[in-house]
Amino acid sequence: MNRRPARAGSLLVATPVLVDPNFARSVVLLLNHDEDGTIGVVLDRPTEIPVGEYLPLWEAVTAPPGVVFHGGPVQPEVGIGVGVRAGMLEVVDLGTEPDGDLAVRIFAGCAGW
Repeated sequence: MNRRPARAGSLLVATPVLVDPNFARSVVLLLNHDEDGTIGVVLDRPTEIPVGEYLPLWEAVTAPPGVVFHGGPVQPEVGIGVGVRAGMLEVVDLGTEPDGDLAVRIFAGCAGW
């Protein structure tokens, strides 16, 4: 099997035999991968929390369905924004003013290893 090295922007898809409840049947977007480790967010775990309750300033630029996603088991109290601009993904600084050119998804926590 020919494997490419993981890099930011790659998707990791859980195999059916993965039983860890944090990652079973999930898709993880890698945000950073280097010699210090890897950080990503689980893409397919929406919560029922509207972004307007979690980060009101970002509600207007949030991509549907407009809820916070459970990004992973690491630091669930920390918000991470991932935006799309002109077809390119970027991590968004949630401490700044929202940029209307972005469609943003908000994650609570991340995955790291």
